[in-house]
Amino acid sequence: MLKYHNLLKRKLLPMTRKRIKVSTEEHLSELHSKKKTGTFSILYTSLWDDKCTALSARVDKWLEREGDELLYEINSWDSPAAFSMFMIMNVPALVLITKGRVRVRVEYPTVYRYFDE
Repeated sequence: MLKYHNLLKRKLLPMTRKRIKVSTEEHLSELHSKKKTGTFSILYTSLWDDKCTALSARVDKWLEREGDELLYEINSWDSPAAFSMFMIMNVPALVLITKGRVRVRVEYPTVYRYFDE
């Protein structure tokens, strides 16, 4: 009975979206190992690209909305080797991973639309 009462007292918190910036080889190897079982997105950006700067504001608004998505952000300056993992040639690029299924989005309108959902 006590166990049931404790469950009733807990408040359910809304699910939140998270952004994790990847900058080390350890993070990259962790992402690579999660690729087959995890569900997450990877956003490839550049500090000097105007389109990536504009996208950053959309990502911030997207993070404020309720959801349970996990977004890893990879900057071309911090980890240029990460771009070869999915053969990314331009930025911004979005990689959607769902339990082993990999979808790469490199068209600007498609990447922007993802963050409007």
